[in-house]
Amino acid sequence: MKQFILLIFMLSLIMSCKSSQSKTQLITENQALKERIKKLEAVDTVNKEVALEVKKMNVVYRGVANPIYISKPNALSFEATAPGLVKKDNKGNYVLSARSGNSVDIKIKSVLKNGDSLTETKTLRIKDIGKLNGTINGLGFGNKCEIRLTKEELKKATIGVKVNDFLFDWNFVVAEFKVAYNEEIILDNDGFKFTDSSKQVIKELKVNDLIIIFDIKVFISGINTYRTKNPAPITVRIIE
Repeated sequence: MKQFILLIFMLSLIMSCKSSQSKTQLITENQALKERIKKLEAVDTVNKEVALEVKKMNVVYRGVANPIYISKPNALSFEATAPGLVKKDNKGNYVLSARSGNSVDIKIKSVLKNGDSLTETKTLRIKDIGKLNGTINGLGFGNKCEIRLTKEELKKATIGVKVNDFLFDWNFVVAEFKVAYNEEIILDNDGFKFTDSSKQVIKELKVNDLIIIFDIKVFISGINTYRTKNPAPITVRIIE
């Protein structure tokens, strides 16, 4: 397209040099040609679709503020609207809080360089965040199976969670949890590690003693709006 426009422009200049037209006429024709080139360039940008990125997947999750990036190449301006969509800045960053249903339509109205208006619709799938399973040192089954650890392994253990069928790389972080030792002593633990008080109790445990890790509170790093049911408890049996 641009090579074709350049050829037209060069031929016009050559013909103008050979003609006997006045200087005023040449200026007028050259100005008209420039306007024509601008219109052709504008038309060349009309078909460039809106770019919408949701972690490179057309999926958003219910219950969280999903970060979304929206842009419209070569547009003078654009406006994006959808239920639960909130604009965060003028750089194309939005968050979408998905509501009911299995999908959500985002409508993008833009003004192109040639002055035309364009409306496009992007459809995203809505998924529910799957069941969370508690883990200890990455191990966990979400059921009544026991995890067998030594006392030293338990004292250094890290409590975490795994999510079934989850497409994003979000970081699920344990904020706090409780531990019941032999169904007698219950201690609170901040963060995802055992406190010094818990480690002291672990030190006194014997082989075959059981501890249950429960009431695990979870958040997603960088996303403070996430709320979920607590993962199933984790049962640990001391083996040494």
